[in-house]
Amino acid sequence: MFVEHSSGGSKTSLDDLGLSTELTNLLRVKWGIKELYPPQQKALPAALSGKNIMLTIPTASGKSLVAHLTIAHRLKNDLKMQKAIYVVPLKALATEKYNELKEISDVVGLKVGIAIGDRSGESNSVDDSDILVCTSEKLDSLLRSRPELISRIGIVVSDEFHLLHDHGRGPTLEVLISRIRHKRPEAQIIALSATVGNCEELAEWLDAELIQSEWRPVTLHSGTLTNLEVKVHRIDGKGDEKWPEPRTIQGTKGKNLQAALDDTIKESGQLLVFVNSRAGAQKEARELSKHILKRMKNENEFEDRKKIEKLETISESLKQRDDSSALGKKLADAIKGGIAFHHAGLTNEQRSKIEEMFKHGDLYCIVATPTLAQGVNLPARRVVIRDVRRWSTVAGRNMPMPIMEIKQMLGRAGRPKYDKKGDAWIISKNKDEELKFVEHFLLGEPEKITSKLANPNAQSAEEDPALLTHILSLIATSDMNDRNSLGRFFSKTFLSTHMESEALENQIDRVIKWLVENGMVVREGESELVRQRIISEKTTESNVENWNDELPSWAHSAAEIEGVDTYIRKDENMSEKTPRKGPAIFGFKKASNYEVEKIENPDSQAMVYSATSLGLRVSRLYLNPVSGKIIKEGLTNAMNVLTGLDNQRQISPFSLLHLVTCTPDFIPLWPQKKDLGKIQDALFGHESELLTNSVDLDDERRMKGVLVLQSWIEELSISELEDEWNVQPGDLRSRVDLAEWLLYSTRTILMDDNDLISMDKESHRVLFEAIDEIHRRVRNGCKSDLLALITLKGVGRVRAREMVNILGVTNVKDISSLTENDQFKLSDLRGWSMKLVKNIVNNASQVNKRRR
Repeated sequence: MFVEHSSGGSKTSLDDLGLSTELTNLLRVKWGIKELYPPQQKALPAALSGKNIMLTIPTASGKSLVAHLTIAHRLKNDLKMQKAIYVVPLKALATEKYNELKEISDVVGLKVGIAIGDRSGESNSVDDSDILVCTSEKLDSLLRSRPELISRIGIVVSDEFHLLHDHGRGPTLEVLISRIRHKRPEAQIIALSATVGNCEELAEWLDAELIQSEWRPVTLHSGTLTNLEVKVHRIDGKGDEKWPEPRTIQGTKGKNLQAALDDTIKESGQLLVFVNSRAGAQKEARELSKHILKRMKNENEFEDRKKIEKLETISESLKQRDDSSALGKKLADAIKGGIAFHHAGLTNEQRSKIEEMFKHGDLYCIVATPTLAQGVNLPARRVVIRDVRRWSTVAGRNMPMPIMEIKQMLGRAGRPKYDKKGDAWIISKNKDEELKFVEHFLLGEPEKITSKLANPNAQSAEEDPALLTHILSLIATSDMNDRNSLGRFFSKTFLSTHMESEALENQIDRVIKWLVENGMVVREGESELVRQRIISEKTTESNVENWNDELPSWAHSAAEIEGVDTYIRKDENMSEKTPRKGPAIFGFKKASNYEVEKIENPDSQAMVYSATSLGLRVSRLYLNPVSGKIIKEGLTNAMNVLTGLDNQRQISPFSLLHLVTCTPDFIPLWPQKKDLGKIQDALFGHESELLTNSVDLDDERRMKGVLVLQSWIEELSISELEDEWNVQPGDLRSRVDLAEWLLYSTRTILMDDNDLISMDKESHRVLFEAIDEIHRRVRNGCKSDLLALITLKGVGRVRAREMVNILGVTNVKDISSLTENDQFKLSDLRGWSMKLVKNIVNNASQVNKRRR
């Protein structure tokens, strides 16, 4: 392990690494890197030699460069014709890494591709690229649909590897790493991680060399802000820093953030403030902006009038947008004062704009929720954490945030090349709270990472969605399709390092049973080939085992403790003692009370499975199998209605929206008090249109999702939706995207299901067209009469509705025949121009020609 605080000792220079002239020139001449950071000096020789490494060093300490140089060097030398995969947790981070890798790969003649599911032409990018940047979910999806891809993988880089601990992303990342190591054991794994409590355990699982350091290129002073007193309690850096004395910053008592912002601006820096809620981010941004605007009235304090004018221009442009919402207007108002808030309720475009403005120095401060710390690289001169607790739905109260997460936020302080030090402060109310925060968050050890691949408390397979999803995927899209192979695969996952093998085997059996019962997997029978393979493997294992009957090392250690050796000696003198009276063990519950619940008649180790057409489709659509079950049941119910077997229900757009929102893949929306009446009316008013067999899946939350989507396809504006349902633009966009994907999946499952087709071909066609229509309406947020018009480039739902209302057009042919007078009417509308109108008319004419 490498734990270093200074740059002393032997150094590894760029010339010692054996890099090509092109790479060394890029580093020295273009990037100005004359000397490697100490952690890089330790990591690069191991990485370039092909060893697996786990690199756990602070933010901005050079983790990425280690990965980038290793990829560029090895793909041009010992891994020619192989592919490097760079796995990131977020799409925004993928774009950032793509740009970084492109610069270094262009120098050595390698191609970089990106696969995040947002771009056309990504399929070619996957095939043609030497280096592929993608999210773990996208890579998992690629391996399901194109399993041959794994045979070309030479290097895998996992950025933000500590997110293995995340319930959402962790299981997929763990299975990906395990799957690649299973099929390509020679592939190099480079894990880039924040410091966690069990780095050694993770490195051992990866069979990796652990390189751990607290060295930072920019010294980090971590401390507290109590009232207006700043006190540094921890210094991370190069090891030669002087400890600063406590100081009091100028400001008003009770206005800590304003004082911190003023102090930061005074030092020509930028500030990141972290709070625990969206409402908190908006409130603090509003108040800080008012404070700055008040100061701006004094021109002597803010001499940069160009910056002020630029902020006013950006603010006004945000307000003038057609899709501007109440939240967007609040953001625009805050930006006037050089302050922005940042959270998931904003659109991707808005968040990207804020990040860009901050990087260019246009903003003084961003007030954000903790998710920003996990996103793109956005360092600041100073970081202030207002809240160290947040609401937990599990506990039903505010709980302390993980130390790991707090350290991620604190680590954003200090900009390489700009700052000599970064300041990171946690706000505390008084001295007692200050001491608690220091002891726990600043001086405490980060939490241990545990696997989230299985739910140890699951009472049924449906409560174990990650295991359910990945076992189906393995059966459907890999060669691990027998019971022994599945067991051996999961015995090599990180999950197996802290879950009893019997419990894990039982959960695998339970999942397989569920998949069989729900028509996604079939048992093909026991295979003699598999049985012979098992015998062969057992023989090999028994030949290489080295039995050692001596006492284990822990016993020798324990024997050194007075009074302990008696209980671990060999039993050579036991026979001399008087036999006991009574049972060997007493005073405990029966052992059976602690046993793992077992599946009756579990499958033989030689049992072979195959995925049904439904199972294969569910896996490749990347659905939770429970979602696949609900969709299949809903489609069966719909076919029963159309064929007359069910004369009670009816099918409507509401039916299909409700069906997809009842799946666990759809994220429901929390209702407010004002929503409950409308939700109850919908539950009773549409009861005959519900296609799901179980209507108790978070009824009110899921019903709100249906009603929001229904409002969207009825063409309510984003501002109206926000007023009606208190749904912020980012939340709306995410639910629309989910519904679009689930409706596409529903249509695909219907199209491929022979059982449903055989019920009645005409009814099947009618249902297919209904799903297709609602899918297109959700994608475009419009009523049915606009579907023909929105196929034209440059025409969205707003412009299409204006053309219908003003000109009475109904189809593409009508648009291609617009008169000069009609075109002038459109060009006179807000957001239109004559050039735009001409382009739309030309596009319509071309579409008409192709249809003839």
